[in-house]
Amino acid sequence: MTKLTLENVTEYIIKINVNFDNAYNVSDNNKKLLIASWYDILCEYPKEICDLAVNNALKHAKFAPRIGDIVEQIESIIYANAKSDEELWTELVAILPRVYEISRYLRYDHYSAWANAKLNEILNSLSNELKAYIINTSTLIELSEINDETLKFEKVRFFKQLPVLRTHCKEKNKSLLLKQISQQQKLLK
Repeated sequence: MTKLTLENVTEYIIKINVNFDNAYNVSDNNKKLLIASWYDILCEYPKEICDLAVNNALKHAKFAPRIGDIVEQIESIIYANAKSDEELWTELVAILPRVYEISRYLRYDHYSAWANAKLNEILNSLSNELKAYIINTSTLIELSEINDETLKFEKVRFFKQLPVLRTHCKEKNKSLLLKQISQQQKLLK
């Protein structure tokens, strides 16, 4: 993936201006500010994704796309392969019998280290949304022990919490990305 440059951002703005008369009819000083602000927002994404997002925004726009429209397109591209609510629930329910089976070994001292390692392995293999929902192996074990009737209520609770969990995961990913960028900038100094 190619790193985005100021020239790329300038091309995006020109492309939008060509397609929408006077979309960004601003003075030269404000053009620099416009380009810089777009760059500050888009620089964390690869150029190829930004190119596609700008084209998608133009394809569907009735008015000149703003930076928020471009970021919305970027996120829809990035999260296009995200699992649906049902797929996440199916992933969770599929591991519960195995978790239950492994958790029975926690009772025995000579198997507890192995069982804890296996449960952590299962937890770490789950989607980020499921990790945020479950939090730890204790919750995973509790879920594996509930009956089918109670599991129906848990499913409803899970679906209600998913929008919050997804937002949390996105924000966590953004903060990790910002941390990486700040560390890279420190290394460059």
